[in-house]
Amino acid sequence: MVVCILHLLILRSVDPTIRITYHPRNKKISQSGFFSLSSKTTTHTFTQRLTIFNTKTSVADNVKITDQLPVSEDSQVTVKWEQPALIIPGADSTAGAQLKVPAPLKIANGVIASWYGAEEPGVDIEALGADGKFNWVCSIGAQAKINLTMQWEVTAPVRSTITGL
Repeated sequence: MVVCILHLLILRSVDPTIRITYHPRNKKISQSGFFSLSSKTTTHTFTQRLTIFNTKTSVADNVKITDQLPVSEDSQVTVKWEQPALIIPGADSTAGAQLKVPAPLKIANGVIASWYGAEEPGVDIEALGADGKFNWVCSIGAQAKINLTMQWEVTAPVRSTITGL
């Protein structure tokens, strides 16, 4: 069983006056289930914090950072994205309903998150979120810092071997 975890950092226009720091990732492990090993699961909860610092003496608008949440490559392993709480298109719609590009999610004042490619014309709506890629779009005041948090849970059978964690 494999869970692919990647973190990408891409600024649309590389600007050395914008500094991004990925802090050490926190991990908590819990087990649940009763009696037989086949019903027991292990849940790994990860929290990744990042800080964006605008060293300029002016506001930095529309700073775009592309990041990625993990995606399971095995049906017995589930990944639940907690933060940002982006919705996968069609995840909560009824059968036969027309899919729409989800609206960007306001995270904080001047910070939104949206699926990578959602703003592109002719986007394949069904593919949004399938690879876990998303964008943070931030407006950062002069000499200001903002903190962002990603959090996810990976749940798998207790004796599973998961790579990439």
